[in-house]
Amino acid sequence: MEFVKKYKVILSGILMVLLFAVAGTVFFMMRNHNQNKKEQNVEKQKEENYLSLSASDQETADLYSELYEISREDVAEQQIKMKDWEKTAKELEKAFFTIPENEKYQMEKDGYSLEDLQEAEKLSVKTGRKAIELAEAKGKISDKRKWSEVVKDSEILTTEEQLGLTKEQIQRLEDKSLGKEERVEVAILIMNGTYTFDEVIQKLAAGITVEELKKQNEN
Repeated sequence: MEFVKKYKVILSGILMVLLFAVAGTVFFMMRNHNQNKKEQNVEKQKEENYLSLSASDQETADLYSELYEISREDVAEQQIKMKDWEKTAKELEKAFFTIPENEKYQMEKDGYSLEDLQEAEKLSVKTGRKAIELAEAKGKISDKRKWSEVVKDSEILTTEEQLGLTKEQIQRLEDKSLGKEERVEVAILIMNGTYTFDEVIQKLAAGITVEELKKQNEN
């Protein structure tokens, strides 16, 4: 009798372990399913945000996507939130050229130098490379890597290049006798989606000044 009782207790214990194991597996599978479904819904919503933009706004989103190395859907989400391309551009610039303070704090704890993180932000503006990627390329203090190994002199961009103009485009503006300040203004107008480069060239050829282009945009 006593053996039978012990057997029943052991059997009950085994069944309980199996029950908990099955329940845990089911819970884990349901949680993963819900998580995957949630992620799919988020991605679907992002795609819908992009498709809800007008054709011209989609073109601008595509431009910013390439410029700031971010998905067009994330650009669209930012634009829908800001409802203003100028404000959207500022947010995208901030995300590209700076490292969030919470990330800096964590990176310092992981062995990165605060001075290097700050230098990465400065070089991001000068090179057009993402600040966080520059910081990671420089590495931790223990890596003992120099900035000259990460950024070459040839990568340092002019202000116009930092705003998205190519060397060829800058030369064409110089051929139109535009000074640096005017070239920067043109780059900003193009970056904000106000004009394409070809439209700017056409208007300059028609005798319209950069100042007049700016006023037309404001109106």
